[in-house]
Amino acid sequence: MANFLQVPDLPSHVLDALSRGERSEAIALLQAAQNLSREDAREQVASYILSQPGLGRRMKDTQSNTPWGLLRWLFLAQAIVVAIGYFVLFKD
Repeated sequence: MANFLQVPDLPSHVLDALSRGERSEAIALLQAAQNLSREDAREQVASYILSQPGLGRRMKDTQSNTPWGLLRWLFLAQAIVVAIGYFVLFKD
């Protein structure tokens, strides 16, 4: 099977930003270095990330900072309070 994904040659400072997990910074650096539109720079960086196994997991801006554990407990507590209120107020 042929690989149709073209891996772009990126400047070293862009590669350095990617190795630190800074995808947004890498896009901005590539855009400035090669005088590209934001969309073209983003596509080239995305192609490079897809071509490098494991690099996508290091990207900081793809990781959520939401404390989902706490949020899930709050949703569960709210559901319990609503259920108790329903049975207390409408038990007839």
